[in-house]
Amino acid sequence: MIGTASPESPREASSALILTTEGIRLRVRVKPGASRQVVLGRSRLSDGAAVVVIAVSAPPEGGKANEAVVALLAKLWGVPRSRIAIRVGATSRTKLLEVEGDPTTLASRLSQWLLTLPEV
Repeated sequence: MIGTASPESPREASSALILTTEGIRLRVRVKPGASRQVVLGRSRLSDGAAVVVIAVSAPPEGGKANEAVVALLAKLWGVPRSRIAIRVGATSRTKLLEVEGDPTTLASRLSQWLLTLPEV
């Protein structure tokens, strides 16, 4: 069962990561139909929300791009695909992913990962 996120603190509002009781949530912006599958970096949407920009070669039809995003992140993070789910935005380029696991451990690992990404 997935827990609900608590209201965002100012620090969380500036981050693409959101801590929940069951794991973490990550805001992403997907670029389907790219020439390669890669995490491009960190960015901000027009409303100021922080996102991780991901390019995948799969088309945005039939959930193929969503599957490619989950597969890419599962491989990068070393977690099973079954622990990553798209909670919001399945048909949108902007998505909210949820990664199940110990929230503290995940937040620490993924925060460090985010710091290695360039601003795009």
